[in-house]
Amino acid sequence: MWPFFPKKTVSHPSPKPVEESPASNNLYSQLDELVAFRFHVKQKKLAHQNRLMSSSSGSHHALRKGRGMTFSEVRQYQPGDDIRHIDWRVTARTQKPHTKVFIEEHERPIILVTELTPALFFGSQTRLKINQALNISAILSWVALSQNERVGGLSFNHQHHQWVAPKRSQTTVLTNLQKAIQLHTEVQYPAEFQPLFWQNSLKKLNQVVKPGSKIFLIGDLLQLSQTSRNYLQKLRRHNDIVALYIVDPLEKSLPNLGWLSLSQHRNSDAMLNLDSFNPKTREWYAQRYQTQWQEAFKQFTQLNIPLLEIASDGNPVEQLNRYRVIV
Repeated sequence: MWPFFPKKTVSHPSPKPVEESPASNNLYSQLDELVAFRFHVKQKKLAHQNRLMSSSSGSHHALRKGRGMTFSEVRQYQPGDDIRHIDWRVTARTQKPHTKVFIEEHERPIILVTELTPALFFGSQTRLKINQALNISAILSWVALSQNERVGGLSFNHQHHQWVAPKRSQTTVLTNLQKAIQLHTEVQYPAEFQPLFWQNSLKKLNQVVKPGSKIFLIGDLLQLSQTSRNYLQKLRRHNDIVALYIVDPLEKSLPNLGWLSLSQHRNSDAMLNLDSFNPKTREWYAQRYQTQWQEAFKQFTQLNIPLLEIASDGNPVEQLNRYRVIV
């Protein structure tokens, strides 16, 4: 989100190409790290959209009642009820017609949309934002698979995207994570946010996702274009969507370290000099973030999409628990 990169407080090392030493370069997520999350969320479930949320098991119950797979209750017969579902035993006992009610169960494919662009190749503490995005994607994938859901994903960086169709398969989850890691390794330097990347990916998502899916958007989501919001509005008509914004602590507040020089990207000659000793400077910096957050929150609320803030330096499982995305 934040368009400047501090030169004094955060260093951005120039990593060697992944082909030379992928195992030793801790800037990049490894598959075994993402697989390990599976054992931390064995008992977790994805919560329901409307409440963020009430838990469900395996399938998601439709709001309407009718002929389906799961018995719900017996109630007094009402005009229009299917006479084939009359419970004759209860009817005989009460001398009033009663009918069995069923709840339809719907499969709900889980789609993880994961941003892996240079805008997320930044971190002041613990890990890069791009690593946290992958952590969140992996956790939600394993939780969904443990519920016997079909899981797929759309991952994208600054060059291209990778689509993996949802299937109820561990192999599919691993394939999705492997493709995301490959996109991750193609990012070697930080850069400012480019709205076109999300715009193109949401356009692709509208083309491939099926109605009735549950979609998680993971990445830098505070500066989406109007076209992107239009794509989201179209998606939201027939799908549940949860937006997870990855934020670094340095984007929210300046450390008290004196004069700082910031640039928009590593090769930029344009510098912004800030006196972080000055309380008014720190207050202005923090307020700028809050203004942008509130505006994005309002836009997502209007689309009926919850926008949640995930700290890049925090425990990803604990944060998803706290927001009740997983329960």
